[in-house]
Amino acid sequence: MSRPSVLRALAGHAAFAVVAVVLLAVHTRPLTAQAGGRARTGVGAATVTAAAPDTTDPLTRALDAEDKGDSKRAAIAYREVVQRALLAANADGDRIALALLGLERTWAETGVRDSIIPLVERVLAVRPTDPVARTIQLRTLVGLGRDAEARQAFVNWRKVAGTDGAPFREYSRLLIAQGRGLAADSVLAEAGRLLGAGGALAGEVAQLHVSMGRWNSAAVSFREALVDQPYLETAAQFALTRAPLAARDSIRTVLNALPALLPPRRLLATMELFWGEPRRAWVALSSVRVDDSTSAAWREFAERAEQAQAWQVARDVWLAVLDRRADLESQSRAAQAALRAGDAAGALEIARRPARAGAGTPADATTRVRALLPLELAALGELARPQEAQKLLDANSKSLDAATRALIAQSLVGAWLRSGDVEKARAAVEGSELADDDETMGWLALYDGDLVTARKRLVRAETRRPELVDALGLLARARTERSIGLGQAFLLLAKRDTLGAALRFASLADSTGDAAPALLAVAARLEYARPASKRSMAIWDRIVSAYPKSPEAPEALLGAARALRDAGDKAAAITRYETLLVDYPESALLPQGRRELEQLKRTVP
Repeated sequence: MSRPSVLRALAGHAAFAVVAVVLLAVHTRPLTAQAGGRARTGVGAATVTAAAPDTTDPLTRALDAEDKGDSKRAAIAYREVVQRALLAANADGDRIALALLGLERTWAETGVRDSIIPLVERVLAVRPTDPVARTIQLRTLVGLGRDAEARQAFVNWRKVAGTDGAPFREYSRLLIAQGRGLAADSVLAEAGRLLGAGGALAGEVAQLHVSMGRWNSAAVSFREALVDQPYLETAAQFALTRAPLAARDSIRTVLNALPALLPPRRLLATMELFWGEPRRAWVALSSVRVDDSTSAAWREFAERAEQAQAWQVARDVWLAVLDRRADLESQSRAAQAALRAGDAAGALEIARRPARAGAGTPADATTRVRALLPLELAALGELARPQEAQKLLDANSKSLDAATRALIAQSLVGAWLRSGDVEKARAAVEGSELADDDETMGWLALYDGDLVTARKRLVRAETRRPELVDALGLLARARTERSIGLGQAFLLLAKRDTLGAALRFASLADSTGDAAPALLAVAARLEYARPASKRSMAIWDRIVSAYPKSPEAPEALLGAARALRDAGDKAAAITRYETLLVDYPESALLPQGRRELEQLKRTVP
């Protein structure tokens, strides 16, 4: 068999088709000898090359051209895909859909969007129920403002769709997107008459109600839609969270209605968290019948509550998950949330709960110790029970790794400090990684009254907790190298004795020179944090009268104004706000003060 015959035979196999065609063209190419032994392609060869068909799949060519930004070449190839598919005995709907969507994109980019209408009509002549072709036809006509033709296209689609709600769904969505709520309303009303209320079009009805500000009706429609279309939950969250304050109670009533189903309650919980009502969110979700889906929803909500720093709610949710699953992760996260919420006693009780028999795969004893012991010791530290913490540490020391020891050392130091024993705290630091920790060593130096070392170490601390910021502010203003009184004041803060600390800071003001207004400001903040105390107002007034040029004077005016506002003395509060605006126009607190004054005068919401 000659070489051309072999190549022609290979061309019959799909795997070799492209290679065979190329090789055939090369083999049959006539050559004409030229002077010097060179050869050039003859005219006949040029004719063969020009006539050789491009066997590349047109859909591949189209996608490649579109990726390269060549919209015109892509459109030509997409059109070829449609034409070939329509000529086939059984038109390939998937290829037609891909090509039509590609043409819609490319022709829109080249400014000939309406060119797709005739091609779509050709497709519909062969495939009258093709959903992609019908949608593109409707979308193009609505986008071009050809309303009468769009309406007729909708009617034609509706005739061939039978009981399918797709024509109503697509047409109403397009009208809603254009802000034509009344027109969409009439389309959906017609769907209700022909197909029955609710069901498949509940989502579109809900979006229509949202666009027209009918929040109660929107909540009702979304509740109905979530029964069969749970994927609409994200759309419902986005739509309903924008509801104004006055409409939220009606939305709550709808989504809280019985029976307590998981999708609407989960939707309400997400919105309540967004609206800043984490407790209401958990109440809505906790009343759903408990099963595996509910438990998974609780875990997800607990994580969201942690992200929102709603620690009390996060604690309660993790406890509910713990009662259901009794797993180590839920127990440790519940204890951690309790600590963050300021409930040290609750955290201790949670961390000490024994493992429940038969609850999944129990963690081994060492794993439980490493997960829960740091939380237990942190709780004991907050409760100022260092001796108990030390005994617990000694009893479990063999089960601890280096990472757990580092966590525990911090808690043990805190426990001794909260009991007021700085020497024991320093002993707990020795031999641990905390000896190199700037914040820990800085605080210990400050408690000893060594302001030089405290200033040097605390300024390098990685955290910027409020108490650390206060300490750095005072250290920057204090001119002395040692102050036992200042160290004792901060030690009282470490012991959670805010009353004693406030009195000590205030008493030090007369003997610290330039740091006096800063000391008084710290004392006022501590007093204001105690609702029963009335000394904060006297301290703020003292700052304004005795140190009017200090950085703390604007803060004192703002704090006094807020205290008077909260006490119901509106006139006195307005006077303080106005003094702040007039006397301290360069203060960074000015925007805050101005807005609060406008709110007090009810000129802004």
